[in-house]
Amino acid sequence: MILPDTGDTIAAQATPPGAGALAVIRISGINAFKTAASFLRPAGGAPPHGVARLLAARAGGRLVDRVVAVFFHGPASYTGDDTVEITCHGSPYIIRTLLNLAVRGGARPAGPGEFTLRAFLNGKLDLARAEAVGQLIEASSAAAHRAAVTQAEGGLSREVAAIRESLVALLAQLEARLDDSYEEIPDLEIRTFARAAEAARARAQGLADSYAAGRGVRDGIKVVIAGAPNSGKSSLLNALLGYDRAMVSGAAGTTRDTLEARLEVDGFSVQFTDTAGLNARAASALEREGIRRAEAAIAAADAVLLVKDAAIAETASDRRAERETLRLALAGARLLRVYNKTDLPAGRRPGAGFKVSARTGAGLGRLKAALVAQQKKVFADGAQAVVTSARHYAALSGAASELAALRGALRGKNPPLELAAEHLRGALEALAGLLGETAPEEVLAGIFGKFCVGK
Repeated sequence: MILPDTGDTIAAQATPPGAGALAVIRISGINAFKTAASFLRPAGGAPPHGVARLLAARAGGRLVDRVVAVFFHGPASYTGDDTVEITCHGSPYIIRTLLNLAVRGGARPAGPGEFTLRAFLNGKLDLARAEAVGQLIEASSAAAHRAAVTQAEGGLSREVAAIRESLVALLAQLEARLDDSYEEIPDLEIRTFARAAEAARARAQGLADSYAAGRGVRDGIKVVIAGAPNSGKSSLLNALLGYDRAMVSGAAGTTRDTLEARLEVDGFSVQFTDTAGLNARAASALEREGIRRAEAAIAAADAVLLVKDAAIAETASDRRAERETLRLALAGARLLRVYNKTDLPAGRRPGAGFKVSARTGAGLGRLKAALVAQQKKVFADGAQAVVTSARHYAALSGAASELAALRGALRGKNPPLELAAEHLRGALEALAGLLGETAPEEVLAGIFGKFCVGK
């Protein structure tokens, strides 16, 4: 995919499509003011920066709407180019007419994310901060919003820049000693050098490790409710949500398909998936398909609630459900054993896990807190940088791997400085890619192509 031309003028609706009270039309580029002046009246000279003006939008001599226009002179604008933001009434007809007038006045329709792409190319944002704009738009929970704001304000970029700064200093020490023209430089103090490199590695690895929790912050924590038939899985889902999402029956096998619902817990988004009971004796093709879907959901989960009926003795179905869950769950996925129906006389001695009653609500608060504990621990401070992007995780992991290899190269009496320098360059290249300094066009097109038009 080829990046669009950035030397022209673009226009798009910056607010969601459809009718509404108000809408915003954004025009940006070298001829943004000229384009706006072609249909806004009264037309004048160069408008003052950041001043809102009440103007009439006209098509020929006909009034289209009375609008508020704000003119931003580049580079002091979002994109870094001259920009006009026009607030009009949110009629689809008015919006369409104003965009047509802008195109007639010299602009072209903007592509997805093209305004933010220009901000990146003009040096207004690095790539990590530009990506955060998209995450901010998509944030569906308080925690996702905090993570996106922190990244948009440069939290992650500052952490990465600090690591890079330390690596550049280390590389300078090596290159000075590899340059034959410097004859009086003292020998490298390997221990001091290695300690500094290890500190940078630990910092990069720490950021990469935050992705396990950060992914859940951004996308929601995927929690699957699994167990033997008739163990109270659907009742537990309804109790956790606080409303009836799933049908409940005393007959085993009521749930035949996966059922999803989202809940915000302490500011974190949790996506629950109720599943069919893991029954070895599935009688019908429909029941077998339900079990297959349950197994697929378990295999993709961040956490599995393995539900057991505390009112009856352990059954062969319980043991099979636990074996299957342990077999299917991803490495790193958490398994939480939940003993339901504790309001009834005990039929077994519950093991380690959570004792709850879907009927009375007992124990549900503790269970909910456990589901988001990992995210809360990593993301306890709203100003802390947390990695929420697979691309950032790959870059930081790559840098940490290069620095781990550097640590190995520095062992021994006469470490090869040339090899050590190569590992430092590899780490620096990975971090530069994260910030967009070396990102190829395909990467940029892939990132900004996911944005909405007008952003």
